[in-house]
Amino acid sequence: MRYDLFNQPIIPEFDILRIPYQGSKNSICIDLFRKMLELKPNAKYFVDLFGGGGAMSFTALQIGLHVQYNDKQTTMVNFIQYIVDRIQRGHKGKFGLFPDEFYKFITREKFCELKKEDSILSQFAKICYSFGNNQRSFLFSDTENLKHLGHNIVIFKCEDSLKELNKLLGTKIKLSNALDWNNRRLDFIKQVRQLQQLEQLQRLEQLQRLQQLEQLQQLQRLQRLQQLEQSEQFKILNLDFKNVKIKTPIAETIVYLDPPYRNTGGYQEKIVHSEVDDYFRDSPYTCFMSEYNAPFKSILEIEKLKLMNNSQAKKSIAIEKLYINKDASMFLTIKNGLSYAPPTVNWKRV
Repeated sequence: MRYDLFNQPIIPEFDILRIPYQGSKNSICIDLFRKMLELKPNAKYFVDLFGGGGAMSFTALQIGLHVQYNDKQTTMVNFIQYIVDRIQRGHKGKFGLFPDEFYKFITREKFCELKKEDSILSQFAKICYSFGNNQRSFLFSDTENLKHLGHNIVIFKCEDSLKELNKLLGTKIKLSNALDWNNRRLDFIKQVRQLQQLEQLQRLEQLQRLQQLEQLQQLQRLQRLQQLEQSEQFKILNLDFKNVKIKTPIAETIVYLDPPYRNTGGYQEKIVHSEVDDYFRDSPYTCFMSEYNAPFKSILEIEKLKLMNNSQAKKSIAIEKLYINKDASMFLTIKNGLSYAPPTVNWKRV
């Protein structure tokens, strides 16, 4: 962590990296760090007890903190370790970060087989091909064939798939000349959007369904993890949150808890919230917790769209709250005759 002349943390510009995951904090992580660093400007260590898809841990690492990522879901922990190992060893496939077989389209039948396994490919499938990142339900219904054809056109530049798609839709979509598949994906989406403006209503629904190749959007987010540099500052643990041993100095450590929220469902790992509350209350460390409704002092509230009801005309708003286990006023001290202000942050969401 670097500091300016006023001893305030300097946060460089970077992409927000994460694994697509239910409950991810990617859209608000900078706001959360801004508030936490406002109260703990001398923090050097970040302990993420419910790490999930890693958005908070990866952001902390990019900021310059030493990070302990922990999650109880073994398959997710193994998947993150697998990605980190491939980055550190410089391993890549023909199409990017993962082995070539990962870039083949996963059908509903294959997805149902894989989700019963305990493997890296299984976790990959549940991340890229599950509805709402719930890791259980297959992403597509009656659009599976269209998405499969679009996938083969983008990834493999498959002319047979292109002919079949154009025949089904009565269109004249062309193969992209872009060298990498993500730019071919963007070109494909651009062509479909242009067709939407020209076509009659009877084809509009099919084109709308084809417009987004969701599984490739998720895969592109995973690919961006290649930006992570080799670092000894990132430790990965697979423990119950209560069993994580924290030995770093209290004054320089942020402990962050993002457990499955009360009165919400869909998470693979169940949690006893009274145990989380007891840990949070009794820890000698400065702990912050993300929740909707926890029995502690809220120090930050952020409006956030609920993503699980995107099909509804009127979007629902959730109030994400950040809680602290200490008296926040004890942190608001005067340094060198100057009051502390939050760090300036330059970032962009991907």
